Amino acid sequence: MNSNINIPEYGVSQFNKAIKDIIEDHFSYVRIKGEISEIRVATKGQIYITLKDKDSILSAVVWEQKKRSLTFEPEIGMEVALTGRVTTWSKFKTTYQIDVDKIEIAGEGALLKIIEERKKRLEEKGYFDQDIKKKIPYLPSRIGVITSPTGSVIHDIINRVSERFKTSIDLWPVAVQGTEAPRNIIDAIHGFNSIDDQNKPDVIIIARGGGSTEDLMAFNDEKLAIAVSTSDIPIISAIGHETDTTIIDYVSDLRASTPTAAAELVVPVKLELTNIVSGLNQRMSYGMDNIFKENLTNLKNLISYIKTPQQIIESFKERLNYMGVGLKRNLQNNVQMIFRDFLVLTKSLKFPSDLIIFKRSKLKDLSKSLHFLIRRDFRSGSEKYNYYVKLIETNSIQSNLKKGYSIISKNKKIINKSIDIKENDTLSATLMDSTIEIKIKKIN
Repeated sequence: MNSNINIPEYGVSQFNKAIKDIIEDHFSYVRIKGEISEIRVATKGQIYITLKDKDSILSAVVWEQKKRSLTFEPEIGMEVALTGRVTTWSKFKTTYQIDVDKIEIAGEGALLKIIEERKKRLEEKGYFDQDIKKKIPYLPSRIGVITSPTGSVIHDIINRVSERFKTSIDLWPVAVQGTEAPRNIIDAIHGFNSIDDQNKPDVIIIARGGGSTEDLMAFNDEKLAIAVSTSDIPIISAIGHETDTTIIDYVSDLRASTPTAAAELVVPVKLELTNIVSGLNQRMSYGMDNIFKENLTNLKNLISYIKTPQQIIESFKERLNYMGVGLKRNLQNNVQMIFRDFLVLTKSLKFPSDLIIFKRSKLKDLSKSLHFLIRRDFRSGSEKYNYYVKLIETNSIQSNLKKGYSIISKNKKIINKSIDIKENDTLSATLMDSTIEIKIKKIN
């Protein structure tokens, strides 16, 4: 007997459809919380997400048409809540997944944690440093605004700028919420920077109205923060209300509390400028009047010092007469001093004949002294010469030979030590009258 006769039998497709019906009937629309552990973008644009908790994982998909409704771009590690329908798929393998309609951060605390981590990374890289921020121009000729083309933000900025100082405004429309917003705003920043210098704005305002932390997540994007920091054109951030702070507020060159406040910061009030210019004009006119009056007074004083030609001639005559008297007095004083010096020199002079007699007498005395010294030196030299001649003769060889001495030599070398003589040597002995040869037979 077959025990399996009462077990229902299904075809593969039939069974998969039955499972699909059961799942979709019981879980038509669900909300599931977990951590994103994997993200994969398919070639057709859909995003495949793997959600996990402590014990298991779950697959999810965000189709291309649903991506536009996301308020932020999902990242690995985010704690999120997925809202969507449970569907099954069994064409190549049997599986089930969440067909996602909405992704939310699981609590604002998790969202703030993500923002703080991004802020810390950017701050460590120096994007928050004050010394890299650019100066906002005082009176720009053209303003670029990056915001949504709809809504009150752009109208508030235009109206406020027009009220204060009417300036050309170029709007670059972008999405200010959702996954496409950061890329749109980055493209707008690059687009404004690439415009030719003649039409390029002098300053850029990035603005949007208020919203929740999740609504403003586009302005906490790291790539957008880097684009804001590295822009050649100064950027003012005006995101949300006064209490809202996003990452681009830290990297922008100036942060405005609201879009309207940004319009007030970017242009001064025309009436105030007009009053300032008017005040400066009055000060300049007053200053010029004072200078003119002062110069006129100085001119009158100078005119009072001007004299007639006759007065000038008389003045020079008086100066010439005074100088002539002084010159005459100086000449007389100099002549008197020279005459006194001449008398002193005259008294010290002697007649040439007296000087010749004096020099002749002195010359005779010198001549006598010279003869005396010559005779004395000659006698002294002669005596020394005779002494040295006698001394040489007394100590000469010939004198010693006469005294009975002889000179022994060997090979014309004088021998004065016996060690220089050997037996059978032939020596020469020089006597007073001749030289004889001596044969050495024995040395004692």
